[in-house]
Amino acid sequence: MDYLNILFLSMMPVTELRGAIPIGIAMNLDPLGVYIASVVGSSLVAIPLILTFRHILNFIREISFLKNIAQKIDNKIKSSMKKLKSASVLGLILFVGVPLPTTGTWTAAAIASILHMRIRNAFLGIVVGNMMAGVIVTAISMHII
Repeated sequence: MDYLNILFLSMMPVTELRGAIPIGIAMNLDPLGVYIASVVGSSLVAIPLILTFRHILNFIREISFLKNIAQKIDNKIKSSMKKLKSASVLGLILFVGVPLPTTGTWTAAAIASILHMRIRNAFLGIVVGNMMAGVIVTAISMHII
């Protein structure tokens, strides 16, 4: 039951994986179990978040006074899309993988939505990034690093 709590805690936007792992280790749970529960929980919300953010962006594009701003952002992204597509998955992996504040699944899903990334590529970047961040946070929580 404790691992399920860790899984749900890692889904929350405030704690995410970066907060769930230290809490789980502080609860004297098995570090491997905490790592797995945190990575799974943090990754499970990625696809629903990407889809939700896409709907929010489409809604913003239809609001009259925000339409011009959204159109300028979309044009800028489309003009440099060739460069962004090649680096977007790697960039997302590094963005999520470095465990800093505001660099988790929720922000990465918003970025992937703004960049019009394919769901498969965005999910891959988020999962691999979560795995990297999980290793780093676990090592720090266990005083290895």
